[in-house]
Amino acid sequence: MKKTVLSIMAAALVVMISGCTDDNTQALKEKVTYTYTTSEVYQQMCANCHGQKAQGNAEPNKHGKPKGPPLNTLKLYELKLALTDIKDGGLNQSSGTDHEVMGHNNKAIVKKGMDYDTDAMAEYIYNNFNVAQ
Repeated sequence: MKKTVLSIMAAALVVMISGCTDDNTQALKEKVTYTYTTSEVYQQMCANCHGQKAQGNAEPNKHGKPKGPPLNTLKLYELKLALTDIKDGGLNQSSGTDHEVMGHNNKAIVKKGMDYDTDAMAEYIYNNFNVAQ
């Protein structure tokens, strides 16, 4: 009898808690469908600056810095943080010149319809190009 009562109470609690979500939480649960694969976005939008194998591009940009830093040496969590931060407008990093350029580039990527999931892109880069796995 006690097990039945506890099971009913636990089920009721789960139902009550699941009803306590806000619109933002619901939006996060919805699946977003992207037009292009992560690979297509990387090859068409990222490889020019970051290299075909995410090895970077040492050619100087207009600020005299390398055009694109290597991504193939970053840990998965570093890639996820950096990509999410860029899409969020630099909330977790300083807004230095390199970051501002990538933020601008990301807006152009989205405008061209080449939007991407940040976790999926980080996993694509890490799983396909990382040299320190």
